Amino acid sequence: MSENTERTLRKAFFAYLILMFSFSAHAQVMNTQVKTIFANFNTTLLLNIDNSAVEFEFNTFEDYHNGVGSHNGDYYSEGSIAATTNWELSFMAAEPFLHDDGVTTMPLDNLGVTVKWTGYNKVKNRAKNQAKALESSEVTLIEQQGNKSNAGDETANSFILYWQLGTGDGNMNSQSIFDQDLKKGSYSTSVEFIVSEAL
Repeated sequence: MSENTERTLRKAFFAYLILMFSFSAHAQVMNTQVKTIFANFNTTLLLNIDNSAVEFEFNTFEDYHNGVGSHNGDYYSEGSIAATTNWELSFMAAEPFLHDDGVTTMPLDNLGVTVKWTGYNKVKNRAKNQAKALESSEVTLIEQQGNKSNAGDETANSFILYWQLGTGDGNMNSQSIFDQDLKKGSYSTSVEFIVSEAL
């Protein structure tokens, strides 16, 4: 073998060693682990309604004949809903409209409510123009409008409930309190409001 050939082979061998060393220097040892991540999107529905009592006073013939309270009237409760999902609001009587004698009752549908929507969300207000009468089963007042979301905070979902008794508005009892000839004295009931997820 000639000296030139030997020198060329040595250079090629050293180049090969340098190249192999370079590859092994850049080779990386790896160890991996897999971490599982969970995300729980829980539904939050927070209902806040002024819980002060509403007291109707019937003193005059006009009160007995026409009823007391109206839309945008003096008997009202403010409310709001904070929700992370679409929702609907309903109400119902939690107990009979009972006289203080503990026996006599007044028909529930003498009491009605209209709703003034003050939030910025778009909703379907079923009690906007006419009162919804109180019943022993749930009556829907506000719900989602079409496919528009009504999820949001209290400013997005605020409203005013206007109470009325004996007015005959909407689907309330059409007979006046006078014509019903109810026993005089005090009657009371508890009204339950239910906010539920719209499915």
